[in-house]
Parts: sequence; structure tokens; C-alpha cells
Amino acid sequence: MSEFGPGWGYRREESSCVEPTALACLAIQATSSSNDSEAITHKMDAAAQWLASIQQPNGELGLSATLLSPNWPTPYAILVWANREGYVQEISRAMEWLLGQQGQTYPQEPGKAVGADSSIVGWPWVGGTSSWLEPTALAVLALQRQGMGGHDRAIEGLRLIRDRAISSGGWNFGNNVVYSTNLRPQPAETGIALVALRRIQTPDAMVEKACAYLQHTLPVLRSAQSLAWGLLGLTAWGQRPSEADQWLAEAFERAVLRPDAAPQLAYLLLAASGHSLFLLGAEGPK
Repeated sequence: MSEFGPGWGYRREESSCVEPTALACLAIQATSSSNDSEAITHKMDAAAQWLASIQQPNGELGLSATLLSPNWPTPYAILVWANREGYVQEISRAMEWLLGQQGQTYPQEPGKAVGADSSIVGWPWVGGTSSWLEPTALAVLALQRQGMGGHDRAIEGLRLIRDRAISSGGWNFGNNVVYSTNLRPQPAETGIALVALRRIQTPDAMVEKACAYLQHTLPVLRSAQSLAWGLLGLTAWGQRPSEADQWLAEAFERAVLRPDAAPQLAYLLLAASGHSLFLLGAEGPK
């Protein structure tokens, strides 16, 4: 926990920020048990309350208490509150804001440079700009966690994710093809896409190619965020490698002494727990 607020910062001795605080809360809850101390529960409650304290009147959250925009971390706060008690009003305001946000769209044009369908509505990193894969996937997961996986926006968000799939397998950050060339898939984006798709997508060639890409890539990957999302994606589709725990232990050894250890360790804890997919909205009642 940061010495500069009740949450966690991106690095040691930095002020609390929404994303690392939410990741830490979700990771602790994913790995908690009935034997946990009251001190741990108190820290989690304090962090969740801090997120509520910096929520803006229209429901959104910025990056921190002082950086009020961009507001893409809002779905993370929704996931934290959804897994705690007493945040009905905060969730309601955040959901209303989330449903009102959308990336810029453009009519489909023949012969365009990119392969993605720019007319599909998703979520942007920054308001008033184009939709990207990760903020769209996070928004879809928050909707699913709130029992709104059948909402038009969730369905459209999943449509965007499917549209952005690379034909050879996996996902990049936004587009899939530029000037008739497939972009290189990224493990974290591929993992989060697979997690978001899990609740309504049936196994098909798109999913199998993405899983095959991760199975090939993860054995030599020890970056915490990429490894964690990749393993969560494979776990969501019943393809978690038997060596996963060893990979996570090796990634832990690399991350624990880093100045940005808190968010890195949170990712690894989420990937280690069988409860994380529920907390993230990928499992549970549709």
C-alpha cells in the first residue's frame, strides 16, 4: 500500500492511482481466505473507499485523485466495488457513465489502409478518440460482472473484439491489418480479449488460433502483465498450461524488487488464482 494514499501507486513512493489500486484489491480478494487478518480486510476496504472518494459526480474516475482524465480506469473501479459490499450508488453512477461513452466511428470505405471495421462502437482510451481493444474489453467485463452481458453495448463491444482478431491468431492493440499486412499479436491483448469473449463466444477457429499463439509465446515470456493476461485467457478456455505456476514463480522473482512491483505482483496473483475469472466478470450468471 502506498505511503502517499490509502491505495497503491504505479511505483514505490508515488501517490495512489486507480489502476494499480484496483488491480491490488482484485488480486488480494482473488487469493484471500477466511483466515485473512482484519488488517488485510481493512486495507481493502480503505482502498475501495478511496476509489469512491475520487469518483467524479458524473460517475467516472480519472487516473488518480489529481489526474481527472483520461477516464479509462473506471471499469476497474466497477469491478472492485462489485466484489465488495455497500457501493450500489457508486456502481450505478459509474455504469451510467460507462454506457454513455463510445469511441469515434467512421463509415466503412473500400480500399482503406486498415482492416478493422471502423463503424463498430467500442470504448476509447481517451474520450472523443477511436475505440481500442483493451478499454473495450475492460468495459465489456464490467458490464458482464454487473449482469449486463446482454446489453446492446456489451454485444457491440464483443463484436468489435471479434472484428479485431488477427487471422493468423491473437490480437494487437487496435487494428488487425494495415496495408494488407497482419499486425503482430500481443500476449496481454490476446489474453484480455479471450477473457472478455468467454461468456458468450463458442470455441471456434478464432479462439483456437489465439490460444495456440499464447501456448507458443508464454513459455519464454516473464513480463508480469503479458504473462498474467495470457494465462488468464488460456485458463478461461480450459487450456491452462501445466507449467503455469512455475512461470508465475519465475516472473515473481523478476518483479518483486522492481520499483513498480505492486501492479506487477497484482497481475501475477490474479493469474495464479482460480477465482479471478469470476471477479473479472468472465464467469458467473449471464
